[in-house]
Amino acid sequence: MHTTLHEFLTRAGKQLHQHSDTPLLDVQVLAAHILKRTRTWVMAHPEYQPDTRQEVELEQALHRLIHGEPLPFLIGHWEFYGLDFHLTRDVLIPRPETELLVERGVTWLRQHPDARHAIDVGTGSGCIGIALAVNVPNLQVLLSDISRNALAVARENVLHHNLGNRLHLVQSDLLEGIDGTFNLVCANLPYIASDELDGLVVNGKEPRLALDGGQDGTDLINKLLDQVGSHLAPTGLLIMEIESTQGVEVLSYAREKYPAYKCLLVKDLAGWNRCLEVERVDLVLHLCSRQDWQEAQRRGAYASPSLDDEGFIHCSTREQIMAVANRFYRGKRDLVVLYIKPEKITSEIRWEDADGELFPHIYGSIDMPAVVGVAELKPDADGTFRNLPALD
Repeated sequence: MHTTLHEFLTRAGKQLHQHSDTPLLDVQVLAAHILKRTRTWVMAHPEYQPDTRQEVELEQALHRLIHGEPLPFLIGHWEFYGLDFHLTRDVLIPRPETELLVERGVTWLRQHPDARHAIDVGTGSGCIGIALAVNVPNLQVLLSDISRNALAVARENVLHHNLGNRLHLVQSDLLEGIDGTFNLVCANLPYIASDELDGLVVNGKEPRLALDGGQDGTDLINKLLDQVGSHLAPTGLLIMEIESTQGVEVLSYAREKYPAYKCLLVKDLAGWNRCLEVERVDLVLHLCSRQDWQEAQRRGAYASPSLDDEGFIHCSTREQIMAVANRFYRGKRDLVVLYIKPEKITSEIRWEDADGELFPHIYGSIDMPAVVGVAELKPDADGTFRNLPALD
């Protein structure tokens, strides 16, 4: 008499308990794969009796799981961001924590409708770039990887999701040999220190090339930071997944490398540092009175009263400036907006928290060449500022 599906799942779950954090889920997925059914069907039919061939395949697959073969490689595919991806041992298994990177990228792209040129560096299975493209319909993505075998897996996934007209693949060492600039650069690079990797269970089960981040775990992260400056378009964004303990180190390196850029860490739902973001802000804005601006022109440099009082000049982004104007200058009639190029500022720029938002603060005077435009900011009849003048 054949065993029932319920009996197999119960026994297999107990056998797998010491080898998996989610043993019951794993055996349900395994059974669904062998029986060519959905996991929902497996859960709804505990009385089903697999035939002899299916029993043999279930036992063989369970044996492989117990002896350490990762489930995604055993079944040959895995879900990521609600999408199914073909996998082989040549690529990293997509993790749920990487979905934060995709979520941040999709949100940013939807907020920047003209930014439609992206690259997924170290693409592996292609899951990041493909998930971005599926959720942003007119996005063009270049998928790059140093591994030819990984690119073959990514190519299969591109075709599976019918994205061959918008996604292209290239073999490269990070950004070496790649021309042009990108609005969005995404990367989930190896970030485990070599010595640490040697002692982890994952070592030997997934490709070391996709895991080994060098002596400190940040070799490839820092290398990409070195390269990305010439590949990031004005107003472009870099998002990289990091190991949670690397946050302070990689943030410090990014700020040292790109002092004019907006660099920040993004925490996951558990409160751990999960992503580094580096945004190339093309312009920062400052509000001042016309009289103060005229005085700055006579002196040859601008310095607001806050530079003496607080040690820095308050600035804002385009998205922040109107809220600042209405909070602090409502109804004021002699305001001008200074449009400032961060990369032309010789003083230090720090992106610092104020009321839960990061604002650019300039720790020193602003030389005239950094001010690339000036426009009068006029309130409406009720004293509210509603229209930001365009920069010519």
